[in-house]
Amino acid sequence: MTGDFVGARWWRFDFHTHTPASPDYGKRLDPKARKAQKERTPREWLLDFMRAEIDCVAITDHNTGDWVDKLKDAYSSLASTRPADFRPLFLFPGVEISVNGGIHMLAILDPAKGTSDIASLLGAVKFRADRHGTSNACTLMSAQEVAREIHTSGGLAIPAHADSGSGLFDRVKGTTLKAILDDGHLSAIEVVDPQYSPPQIYRDSGLDLPLVLGTDCHHAAGTANANCPGSRFTWIKMGRPSLEGLRLALLDGAPLSVHRSDAGIGDPNREPGLWIQSVEVADARHMGHDDPVIAQFSPWLSTIIGGRGTGKSTLIEMTRIGMRRKDDISASLRNDLDRFDSVSDPRTGLGAMKDTTEVRLNLCKEGASFRVRWRQDGEGPVIEEMAEDESWQPGLGVVASRFPVRILSQKEVYALANDPVALLRLVDDAEPVRRRQWAETIETSEAEFISLRSQARDIESRIAKRQRLEGELADVGRQIALFEEGGNRDLLRQYQRFARQELVLNDRGREMEQNVATIRRAVDEVEPSDYSSDDFHEEGDALDLMRKAAAQQAGTASVLRKQATALDEFRAAWIKSVGDSEWGANRESTARSYDRLIVRLRDEGVEDPGAYGFLIQRQSAIRQQLEDLDALVQTKEELEDRARAVFGRIEDCRRGWTDARRDFVASVLADNEYVKIEVVPFGVSAVAAEESFREAIARTDGGLETGILAEDRKQGVLARLFSDLPSGGKTRAKAFDTKVRDLKDDLVQAHRKEDVPGISKWVRKHIERLTPEQMDRVRLWWPEDGLRVKYRRSTTGKFVALSQGSPGQKSAAILAFLLSYGDEPIILDQPEDDLDNHLIYDLVVRQIRQNKRGRQVIIATHNPNIVVNGDAETVISMDHQDGECMVVTEATGCLQDPGVRDEVCRVMEGGRKAFKSRYRRLKVDDDA
Repeated sequence: MTGDFVGARWWRFDFHTHTPASPDYGKRLDPKARKAQKERTPREWLLDFMRAEIDCVAITDHNTGDWVDKLKDAYSSLASTRPADFRPLFLFPGVEISVNGGIHMLAILDPAKGTSDIASLLGAVKFRADRHGTSNACTLMSAQEVAREIHTSGGLAIPAHADSGSGLFDRVKGTTLKAILDDGHLSAIEVVDPQYSPPQIYRDSGLDLPLVLGTDCHHAAGTANANCPGSRFTWIKMGRPSLEGLRLALLDGAPLSVHRSDAGIGDPNREPGLWIQSVEVADARHMGHDDPVIAQFSPWLSTIIGGRGTGKSTLIEMTRIGMRRKDDISASLRNDLDRFDSVSDPRTGLGAMKDTTEVRLNLCKEGASFRVRWRQDGEGPVIEEMAEDESWQPGLGVVASRFPVRILSQKEVYALANDPVALLRLVDDAEPVRRRQWAETIETSEAEFISLRSQARDIESRIAKRQRLEGELADVGRQIALFEEGGNRDLLRQYQRFARQELVLNDRGREMEQNVATIRRAVDEVEPSDYSSDDFHEEGDALDLMRKAAAQQAGTASVLRKQATALDEFRAAWIKSVGDSEWGANRESTARSYDRLIVRLRDEGVEDPGAYGFLIQRQSAIRQQLEDLDALVQTKEELEDRARAVFGRIEDCRRGWTDARRDFVASVLADNEYVKIEVVPFGVSAVAAEESFREAIARTDGGLETGILAEDRKQGVLARLFSDLPSGGKTRAKAFDTKVRDLKDDLVQAHRKEDVPGISKWVRKHIERLTPEQMDRVRLWWPEDGLRVKYRRSTTGKFVALSQGSPGQKSAAILAFLLSYGDEPIILDQPEDDLDNHLIYDLVVRQIRQNKRGRQVIIATHNPNIVVNGDAETVISMDHQDGECMVVTEATGCLQDPGVRDEVCRVMEGGRKAFKSRYRRLKVDDDA
């Protein structure tokens, strides 16, 4: 069954079927099997086609309509009970008429017709035999007359199996065949062999009737070696199946509205990966006051029509806001959108919103259902996803990135036509170009290049210290030599030894001094405290005990006092002995020699006589630093090699990006006879390169015009860069590459304060002030690629530069390009403004037809050619009533709907003409 979407779609249509009402039903089977086939019920017959997923079936028994009413009744019963295999099936009453001359003609009538209508048609064509299925008799009328009668009855005449037995081309030749063809009452031709080529007389007739396919089945499903339900059919594009829809589809023919199943096209109802099912606008200033305005879209081409002021643009801008695509619009047009996206101001009349305005969009992505919501007050969920139980659950992600969609107004299209940079960004956004991959690789590589260059400069600054280190090493060596010459080294060691010993001896003397002080403090602690004997006048024994204790304490104190005195006397004598000893004499002699050495060391710049050890360590450290610097020289070379490799990778990426742009543009416009776009490496002109060059040299505030690019475009470094280039694409790119390298080398020389011919003094002074890292960024500068767009008005005309075109011609060329690629939904708001119908058809409509096969296209338009010749699957009609924009339900649908056709003719200038041009064989009453 087809997907759940509105508007026209493709239906599997079997143009030629038989039921047991045909006498040869079950032919070529043995009697028993044939009997079983003949006994099949209408219910079983219908289920066979339902299981085969056929959507429409023409009931075309031989010369009878006996089963038409039976099948209708059986279908009503199935539709009410809906068994497991049930699916909608549209029944088209018909008959295979055996015509005088031996050929068979299919007649297909309106689904409202029945068995009696078939009988009436057989009477009208003078079929006099038994009308209950005989295939041996024939009409008294010729094929030409039979086709005319079928047409008069409102039916469609289709020669059956015209390329085989009992077929029109097999049985009829010469003038008779020409008369049938010239009569103009055939709607299609059934051809069995897909490779069959009609006879020359048909080709000379100028007819282009669609070659359709039916099963001509005389057996039930599953019968071996037989054409069975679903084995062959024709894809027909229309809205809800009807005879009028079928008629219009056959008039359209292939490939617009007819495809045979044996053509290998797959399922033409394939939905895009992402498409917008509907947009709902609630409580806006001029839309959705009481009930939300709901516009439902087809997965393919939907057109929004209506007079001016009916809300077409409002609906699209609401969609833009709901899909969070405001940032896509250029700065020059942003003010208009900002005014639209604001709460209405009664004083100025500006603003399309209210505080309560809400926009809801239902989307289908890879088979899953989503809802995107936008509210003026910012409340509520933004993304919702439908769960298995069909409830809405909060969804993840960012709307703009998760649901990409392109929305463009005519002003935006025209702005693209006049802004090569914006157009190049549009090219880069195409998936085959892989902009993000190139940009990320280049950005990462540039950061790596800057880092490597910075590391190399750091090492270079460290290597520059070598001369200083070598001088310091010589000084340290001389000072160490002074320490180590003669006996100086032993003297210093002996002096240090005596100094350490003296320190120990002095510590011992201070220790004894502290001991004496400690003992004397102990004496004060041990001395007995005073007491009163009066306290013990009645207890004599206690007084005696007190006296004994005091005596003992006094004795101990006396002993300690004597020990302190003795230790103090010993300390004094010991100190004198140290000074008078042989050690003391040697120490004094060593000290005098040391003092004399100190004077000499100071004369050599050595202030610290104890620095010998430090000098030894410093000498070792300097030697290690010099060894490290030797290794750093190699590291610096390796860093510079890596930086050069990264730089080469960046160059390769830029060339690859250019090639990707060129390949993409060439592929999408390969078959376009009206538009050519050439990718120009490094850009078309110096003017386009100036902004990026100024950014590279950090001079975006103007100035230096004469040195960079003079007003006359003849002076300055960029003028010389773009001058005298060869015209050939690859030759030009190679020459430019050399010239831009030379320019960068000159700028590097200028940064070193070297005089460089061709660079003005003021530019040189500015470059001299740049930091080394800024100069690295100068090395990473290349002019951006440019686009050269050409177009022509006819396939025989010459291509001219787009800049020479009128606004309409420019817009048409850009539209043709925009519609030639991409798979995300594209929404266009009245793109045909300023375009004449010739441009619309040749440059736009053809691309719409092609592009909508793989993406959803939604266009608000007042040009009927886009609607009619673009073959819109859905037409949404809008009107303005009582101060509110609304969707006109009765005039919304597909082009086969009379209400839609009437609305197109009513509100669109030239609408009826467009219909007549498309359906050139369809007689449309001027009052219809």
